[in-house]
Amino acid sequence: MSTETTPSQTADPLTATGTRPAPNTLRPNAVGVGELVFFVLSCAAPLTGMAGMVGLVFLLAGPIVPAGYLIAGAVYAIFAVGFTAMSRHLRNSGAFYAYVTAGLGKVAGAGSAVMAYVAYAVGEVGFAAAAGVFASLAMTEVAGLDVPWQVSALVVAVVVSVLSYLKVNIGARVLGVLLIAEIGILFVMAVAVLVQGGYEGFSFESFNPVNLATPSVGVLFVFTFIMFIGFEQTAVYSEEARDPKRTVPRATYLSIVLLAGIFTFISWTVLMAAGPSRLESLLADDPSSLMFNLNTEYVGEAVTGVMQLLIVTSFIAGVLAVHNASTRYLYSLGREQLIPAAFGRTDPRTLTPSVAGVVHAAAIVVALIAFGLTSLDPYTQIIVWTNTPTLVGVMALEILTSVAVIRYLGRNRSGGETLWQRLIAPGLATVLLGAVLLLVISQMKLLTGLGAVGNSIVLAPLVLGFIIGAIRAGRMRHTPAPTTAELTH
Repeated sequence: MSTETTPSQTADPLTATGTRPAPNTLRPNAVGVGELVFFVLSCAAPLTGMAGMVGLVFLLAGPIVPAGYLIAGAVYAIFAVGFTAMSRHLRNSGAFYAYVTAGLGKVAGAGSAVMAYVAYAVGEVGFAAAAGVFASLAMTEVAGLDVPWQVSALVVAVVVSVLSYLKVNIGARVLGVLLIAEIGILFVMAVAVLVQGGYEGFSFESFNPVNLATPSVGVLFVFTFIMFIGFEQTAVYSEEARDPKRTVPRATYLSIVLLAGIFTFISWTVLMAAGPSRLESLLADDPSSLMFNLNTEYVGEAVTGVMQLLIVTSFIAGVLAVHNASTRYLYSLGREQLIPAAFGRTDPRTLTPSVAGVVHAAAIVVALIAFGLTSLDPYTQIIVWTNTPTLVGVMALEILTSVAVIRYLGRNRSGGETLWQRLIAPGLATVLLGAVLLLVISQMKLLTGLGAVGNSIVLAPLVLGFIIGAIRAGRMRHTPAPTTAELTH
């Protein structure tokens, strides 16, 4: 297990002394606040969320959409209070695993670890499929090439796997460039709308709390909360972060604020660009084209073409972010001997998960080939069916983590956390996230288009993963317990 270090002053950020750490440890001091924020925002894929989904959200929930993003940000800010408090005590690449284990025990922690890996892994399959779809469309429109989405998706998966295997800060730099480009194109349209005054002027009626008293609020939360999935990845890189006691909390809060700000502001400018009275008619034709049509109207067709290309890179950035998180959970499982210990190895040159990275990459490629051989629609079926378990799984893990925070910090008060940090905020987060998760599950049919049996099959890998992890940990109870997290206090 690596030990806590201070930022290195040497050219090669391996350890505080410039020497290489022990074998099979991750690269310390490799990422700072900026890189962590890039990982989080790339996973959220702002351009994809706005250009690809905002039309559907407006269609199903109406003009209250901007308020939905603001509420989701507020709930996750409350969750982050206890989450970041735990990050100051525990450093582990399997963040949910370490936190749940520390608070609720090894069995619950191991179940959470396997479920976390499953949730991120299936989500990556969906991201890669989506990247393949949009990449093929872009090649058709730009170069006149007819490339099957399956081929594009496999190329994306391989490129991402190589980037992930390289030094973690290289992946962060790639994400940073792609992220700045996609957020920049969103703000180009937003500024154009503000300068031109919108279609009917400006109104903040969508933020009126009275308007939330509608049956569509449940549907609204399904779509707005899913856009924040990934912000918890800041803690996944705690062993690779510079000064993690400060870096992880700062990056977590900054990520939530940026996500809430971007999604709330951009969705509001889209509403102003459309005009509340015109919104319904614009959505009647093709909800998925709302953002592109409005961008063409306010900015121009050339910029819309750039936006369509950047959606491809947005998906690729999302695949890279989720891939990194998945390999680190798999690495953590191997290091704790819940799966073969070989998975806990790192490459001696790059200090990134080696066996875990290769095996995970192979699993994603196999899954994409299997889906590609079916007649399933990649956009309306494969993507939705693989990303819905990601939302449900991560929210369930967040609830378990909030409960674990209460128990762990209640027993260990040496860190000086306040009552708000160790009890009130995590307790409130448990209630709020639990209510939202119930809404998500009750509205799953809207997301997947499946009935009760079909939705049960979609969620089955999560349940199976938790059971397998819990059983494995139960059998290890009478053996020397491996270190599940590094105490930093």
